[in-house]
Amino acid sequence: MRRARRRWRFLLLAPVCAAGLARAAGDPAKAGAYCPLPPPGQAPHCLAPAKAAYGDFFTALEAGVPADSATARVESDVAAGAVSENAYLALSSLAYGYWRLSERAAAAQADPALALRLERWNALLREAYATNADDARYRAAIREAALDLRRNAPPVRLRCVAADGVTSECDSTEAVLRGIDTAAGEVGLRGAVERVLERMFGD
Repeated sequence: MRRARRRWRFLLLAPVCAAGLARAAGDPAKAGAYCPLPPPGQAPHCLAPAKAAYGDFFTALEAGVPADSATARVESDVAAGAVSENAYLALSSLAYGYWRLSERAAAAQADPALALRLERWNALLREAYATNADDARYRAAIREAALDLRRNAPPVRLRCVAADGVTSECDSTEAVLRGIDTAAGEVGLRGAVERVLERMFGD
């Protein structure tokens, strides 16, 4: 009888413990965490909330290169960062879309529409990283997404803009991190200059 009671207690407590561990680990299915790209051949289960929030985006993504009307909400929420309650869902959606489009671009001979979309998303990730300097958690999620893309997305030749404005060719995955590193350097330099000015002239 006691063994049966213990077994039932374990069965009742197991889901509670699992839920607690998921919360402690930052469950990516929640709105406040980045959903990593899935391993090959597996479905990204943690994308379910993102698909519910941005159904038009995912539908358009399956059909081809999404039009501006289908990407507008995702892009604006990624750019807004902490201001948007869906910032992490949008970031997860964008990274997944980038991965899917880069796979198509790698398989195609040349598709200007695909390249332009990926270049636009490179710029968006860079700007989102730069303009959300006060939100270290969101910036870390953007960098995680960029590293995730470098590990999993096939490289596609795109235009890469350097800090001095010079444009050159580079791999798409390299372009994402190069843009983020440039933004990090600019933000760090701006912060250092501001601290020097504050010491010299006060607030």
